[in-house]
Amino acid sequence: MESLPTSLSQALDVPFSSTRQCSVQLPSDIAVGSVIYGGYVASAMTKYALYYASQHPKLETQIDLRNPYVQFYRPIFASAPLIMTLRENEKITASADIAITNLSITGITLQTDWRLSTTPSPVDLTKLETDSDPNWISYHCAFYPEGFRRGQSYVKNFILRFVGDMALPIQENYDPYEEGKPFPMGSIAAILEFTKRQEKARNEGRSDWRILNDDGTRNFWAKMLNVSLTLSTEIKQRLPAEGVRWLYLRTECKRILNGQMDMEVLIFDERMDLIAISQQIAALVPANSKIQKL
Repeated sequence: MESLPTSLSQALDVPFSSTRQCSVQLPSDIAVGSVIYGGYVASAMTKYALYYASQHPKLETQIDLRNPYVQFYRPIFASAPLIMTLRENEKITASADIAITNLSITGITLQTDWRLSTTPSPVDLTKLETDSDPNWISYHCAFYPEGFRRGQSYVKNFILRFVGDMALPIQENYDPYEEGKPFPMGSIAAILEFTKRQEKARNEGRSDWRILNDDGTRNFWAKMLNVSLTLSTEIKQRLPAEGVRWLYLRTECKRILNGQMDMEVLIFDERMDLIAISQQIAALVPANSKIQKL
């Protein structure tokens, strides 16, 4: 009679420990050759973390998994026990798991013919330098040492003058425009209004063309803020050591649920070669409550 493989439920039903380190023997069935499947290892690690939390009073209400980030550095063989260690820190502000490599190492390369679902509009980079491209217009917020958005003043953004073929961004749907009131802060409509006022000031030869009194640069007045929770970035190509002048950014919001916004950010160079892929999760919070803390 043919023997049956270990079921997934059985494979994950291992005797975890309530201590911060445990040793478990994983079955050899869920493997390729002698190497255990990475997804199985990741599942075992996260289940151990949840089991550990359930056994400790300070963590027992944290019953759900939010964002496992698993990296593999070498094969994991079924012949030896897997030793797992948990780290727990009080009031930690940020943590990073960083992997380094040599991007010059070559390997198997195949053309996938993947492309952006909405083709980028044509652009003349030489005309962007002088704000003279007929399809694109710039917005560059002013810098104030005490300004709320002073960090955003380091980047000059370009946006299409006509965005009728784009889906409405979140702000337009979440906080629709009301007649006689300013456009919602952060919306495409509001940014286009700011760009045109800055363009008019440039054409008039004003040196203070970046200054707008109502764009939230000095005092923020939007109804909500997004606060970064997790940021995972995969670097695909090395940029020149001296840096680059232009980058193309495509951001897509996947979902907003229970105060969390899931985004994917793709970064390209000026030849539209993919440079990096970033997955981000941000918390949406009422601006008034957050600004009081900032």
